[in-house]
Amino acid sequence: WHSSRVKVCNIEDWAKSSFQRDICSRHHTLVNGFLAEVSYRCPNLLSLTLAGCGHLTDDYISQILGRCRKLNTLKLENCARLTDKSLEAVAIYGGNLRTLHVDFCRNITQEGLDRIGRTCPSLRLRADHSAAMIPDQPDASDSLGKGRKKRLPW
Repeated sequence: WHSSRVKVCNIEDWAKSSFQRDICSRHHTLVNGFLAEVSYRCPNLLSLTLAGCGHLTDDYISQILGRCRKLNTLKLENCARLTDKSLEAVAIYGGNLRTLHVDFCRNITQEGLDRIGRTCPSLRLRADHSAAMIPDQPDASDSLGKGRKKRLPW
């Protein structure tokens, strides 16, 4: 499944206009509902590819892995909100997982990739540019901690 709204939904929340936030809010509900249905209705799912899902979170990856225990291939590309917690979910729930791609997932760290490599040595892991990208960080001025801004390494 490929998100057709990737140009809006992968913009950091702090940089969106109110119109973009409104579109994203509706799309967020669609994505979350879709993934919940997949995890409930497809417990024998073998392969899943998600690209450009700006709303996909670690919790949904955990849910899918926990309910779709036969999943052997998970490919995630340009999923901006995924973090190392998704890799931890792979270690916990992904016993049948043989292939994991986390390409262009900017909040996946090298430390997380190294850890999953040690924990699941038989897993075919690909992480094109994920650890090398500039990660987000919580916006300190946002009292609820929901905003995210780029952390520049200089």
